[in-house]
Amino acid sequence: MNCHYDGGSNLIESKLQTGHNPKALFSSKKLFELIPAFLFMLLPAGIFYFILFSNAVRIPILDDYDIILGTLNEMKHHHALFDKLLLIFTTEHNGYKLIFENAVVAAQFSMFGHARILQLVFLGNSFPVLIFVTVIAMSRVTWEASPEKWILLTPVAWLIFQLQYASALDFASSSLQHLAVISFSLLFIYLLTKGSRWVFSASCFVLILAVAASPNGFFAGAVGLLMLAQKRRWRRIGAIAATLGALIAVYCFRYTPLAVDSSSNPGNAGLIHVNLIYAISFLGASAARYLSIGPSLVLGIFLCAVFAFAVQRRYHRRNPAIFYSMLFIILNAVAVSGLRSDLGVAQSLASRYRTYSNLFLAFSYLFFIEDLLPTWKKKALKQIAFFGILIVSIAFASLSDIAGARFLLGKKEALIASYRSEWQGVNFDITKDVSMSGQQVANPALLRQIEAGVYRINMPVFQEAVRNGVFLPPQNP
Repeated sequence: MNCHYDGGSNLIESKLQTGHNPKALFSSKKLFELIPAFLFMLLPAGIFYFILFSNAVRIPILDDYDIILGTLNEMKHHHALFDKLLLIFTTEHNGYKLIFENAVVAAQFSMFGHARILQLVFLGNSFPVLIFVTVIAMSRVTWEASPEKWILLTPVAWLIFQLQYASALDFASSSLQHLAVISFSLLFIYLLTKGSRWVFSASCFVLILAVAASPNGFFAGAVGLLMLAQKRRWRRIGAIAATLGALIAVYCFRYTPLAVDSSSNPGNAGLIHVNLIYAISFLGASAARYLSIGPSLVLGIFLCAVFAFAVQRRYHRRNPAIFYSMLFIILNAVAVSGLRSDLGVAQSLASRYRTYSNLFLAFSYLFFIEDLLPTWKKKALKQIAFFGILIVSIAFASLSDIAGARFLLGKKEALIASYRSEWQGVNFDITKDVSMSGQQVANPALLRQIEAGVYRINMPVFQEAVRNGVFLPPQNP
């Protein structure tokens, strides 16, 4: 592979020439040349979604009961449009207003008259695609770029489409919050780098979606203000500030802070217990096992060093989208450490948080190939570096997919076991049912989860949803 780069500050970018015929960009020859790169990027996505679709179920899990069924149970008693909108904007879940998710659930309910969990799961699972497309767009590789430049982006696909963050997938309420806010935040940051007024208007709308998905979206707004200040776009700063002000007002409207026992849970009292070790472990969580923070700390320190180096290289001037996306992740790491560090540093390794760590790895790689790799003079050294990173990315994704597939299968089996036993009244033994596990052996970890009641039905909410007709229990979950 030829890793040669031409001169210029944006060495990976290939701009369209004035007067170039757009139809020529979609010629069969061009498509043929790019097929290997596209197929290699589609491969991890195919594996990723095959595993997800194979383990998706039609029944709620954990927070789905309160966030989806609980909201619909309440909405069933409101007939006026204003009352329903008020419910969407004021309902809180664990101290958060999940306006986007409430709106999605309400829209589905208005269309079908009941919740369809599988549809919500598929929608939540689709956000990694938006994340991937946005990250690729940030790299500024255009359609007319050479196949070699597209191939350079393949490690990004292997870093994003893998199951490190399996606990946020095949889980409607989690993905519609955690993955949605990341998707909208990154898209907002990317759109801010464009000069068009229409695109800027779109970025303001996407910022609204980010905050509506989760309060983490406010960090994207703060990052956006810094980006615009760098360019001295004062009018746009005013527009973003006004948007954030309106969003804060909406968020605070009828907001009731979650009651917290400060003596037993001091860390949840606010962002006053920031834990640096927790934040660094959060950034490096992709390298860790579930209880071992050593590898995560090593990777986290390395990623902090990468960001510091990007600051020293003034990378924010060459590719502000990637630089400020890295800053967005760092702000989230600090914020989560302030909210969750009282639960122990091991909490930083939670699977749903690892999306941030994976993305920081992807952004660090893009910084490397854009800003550092072009300065290397030896072509062979460039090739060795790329293929080395690619092999590590594939191995990393493969190990993550194996562990994630086991987790998702165990979750699926536990959910179906609880549903058949508690709702359908079937005397179900997961250790012997061949159709469920594919083998007549016990799964100790799965059994421990079942005994702990992790996947049990929230019967009061479930029964009320069935009585109200907002959820139709499936015969085959």
